[in-house]
Parts: sequence; structure tokens; C-alpha cells
Amino acid sequence: MSEVLIERMNWHDVRDAIADGKKTVILPLAAMEQHGPHMAIGTDTYLGYETATRLAHALGDALVAPAISIGYSVGHLPMPGTVTISEETLIIVIREVTESLVHHGFTDVVFVISHGGNYAAMRAVMPELRAAHPEVRFHARMDFESSMGPRQALYAELGVEEARMGVHAAQGETSMMLASHPDLVKMDRAVEGFMGDASIRWKAAVPPPIDEMSPTGILGDALGSTASIGERLFDFEIERWVAAIRSGELAR
Repeated sequence: MSEVLIERMNWHDVRDAIADGKKTVILPLAAMEQHGPHMAIGTDTYLGYETATRLAHALGDALVAPAISIGYSVGHLPMPGTVTISEETLIIVIREVTESLVHHGFTDVVFVISHGGNYAAMRAVMPELRAAHPEVRFHARMDFESSMGPRQALYAELGVEEARMGVHAAQGETSMMLASHPDLVKMDRAVEGFMGDASIRWKAAVPPPIDEMSPTGILGDALGSTASIGERLFDFEIERWVAAIRSGELAR
């Protein structure tokens, strides 16, 4: 398959790809934060790149921009290794990175958000981008519920519990990492984490410190994670994204 990661291409390659019709660019909005005792700090960034790369190949007319790899992760600061920026800074970074991409002639910009803490910044900056560039289609899911909610049917199909799939460092993310970066997962350290309602974390303007909710940093249960579950999750997400981009439903 041809290269789709802009950071691995030279400028002639990018110029020629755009001229040949690759005018969709996918921008991962990720994070560098703790993911339990069993997974790498960069999990959200690795999963963002993996999703974006698979999506670019599925679309056939897309490239993947360098990820914004530091997000709004203030709630995870109790665990060493987490790095965060403010929402105000993140809004500026999203705006200015997007301006660079639009400058080069991309007509569709797809924001793949792999960290829930970045949704508020996306909601804030999107009206500005659309007003400044009415000729460009911007595709993004704007909240945690629209991103994760449709997975419930898939969980039923797989015979897995939604609570154990979790929302952070649990079966869902761990399985996707096992499918894409197994060398960064230590399953012998995987444990069950917080099994209650974690929605306060994305409903609060400032999420509570993660260690007050889960001393391990896991929201859900990391036990029972498998690469096969991860592959099915990737397939599900790519199918959804391709349909949404081609229909333009998120760009309205």
C-alpha cells in the first residue's frame, strides 16, 4: 500500500498526492496520558494514528497529518508521565494546524479524536473553521456519546459487557492496542478498574483527578482483552467513518 503518513513523505510526495486527488486529510487529536499499569503513555496517540491510517487506506483518497499528540489531560496528572495543555492552548493548536492543511489545498479535513478530553476544544473551534473556510468540509464527532454510543450494538454482537469494555485503558482500548501495538501492552499487569459510571469525567468542565475514581487509572476492566476484539473494533470504527465522510453527515 502507498504511504499515507505525511510525516514520512517529502514535500514533492505530498504535492503530487494532492494533485492526484488525495484532497482529504485526517488529523488525529490525541494525548499523552497514563493508561493504567499495563499500557504505554502514548496509547491515545498510537490508536489515533492507527485509526487514521486504516481510514486513509479505506478511503483511498486521503493522507494522514502529523497528530496533535498533546491534549487536554489535566484529570490524569496524578499519574507520572501524563502531559497536558489547557483547552485554550489546544484550541489554538487545532486552529493553526488546520490552517496549514487547508493552505495546501485539502478540501476535506477529518478530525479523529482518540482522547475524550479533546471534544470541548473541538466544539469550540469548529464554528471558527467553518466560518473562515466555507469551501472546506470539516468532519468531526463533537462529543463522547456520539463517538462511543453506537458501539453498544457491537458489544452485544461480541458478547462482551459494556462496563468491562470501559472508556479508558479497559478492554476496548487494550484490545485495540493488542491488535496494533502488542509490544506496548503488558497483560500480566492488567487488572479490573473502576466499574461505575465514569460519565462525570467528560461531563465536567474540569474532570476530577483520576486517582480519586480509579487508583489504577483504568475505567472499566482490562482483563479479557484480545487482539481479535481489537480488530473488530477497528473494523467497526472504519466502516462508520467511511460512511460518515462519504455522506457528509458530520460536515453539515
